[in-house]
Amino acid sequence: MEMDLTEQQLIQLAKQGAQDAMEAIFRRHVESAVRLAYLITRDWATAEDAVQEAFLRAFGALHTFQDDRPFQPWFTRIVVNQAKRTKSRFQTGDVPYEVEVENPHRLFAPEEHLAEKEKLNALFAAINELDDNHRLPLLLKYVSGLSEAETAEVLGVPVTTVKSRLYTARQRLKKHMAQLEGRD
Repeated sequence: MEMDLTEQQLIQLAKQGAQDAMEAIFRRHVESAVRLAYLITRDWATAEDAVQEAFLRAFGALHTFQDDRPFQPWFTRIVVNQAKRTKSRFQTGDVPYEVEVENPHRLFAPEEHLAEKEKLNALFAAINELDDNHRLPLLLKYVSGLSEAETAEVLGVPVTTVKSRLYTARQRLKKHMAQLEGRD
């Protein structure tokens, strides 16, 4: 069923109560939703709980979804809000993001790989230090791949606010990385 139908068709069927359509929508979005929730909650179990609740909320409110709108920003907003609520309930500490970039050349230059990994860890630590107003737009745009307009829709703010927050976040990260490299 999933391969033959567009997302809009699946949503129409899900609105009519078709369980297999809901399962197909779930399968299409669960992985990216958990990744995003993890970036907000910084804990895999909490992220999975948040996403499970977000899907329940989304399917419960599917009748309010406007058919002419893209599904991803609408659902992402639910995930972000639910992850924030769940995080505040379970307050977890900062955990470094887990990113492993496969570099086939690192076997020949392990010292470069180590330096690269240290730089990435420093960048993610700096991202962790940003407040939600600046961290969330950054994650939505550069990790989840949403456009600035979709990010604005998810966060419920104007596009100009998203652009401003992204600019400020990038400047703060740039300054932080320059300080680490001794280029104040």
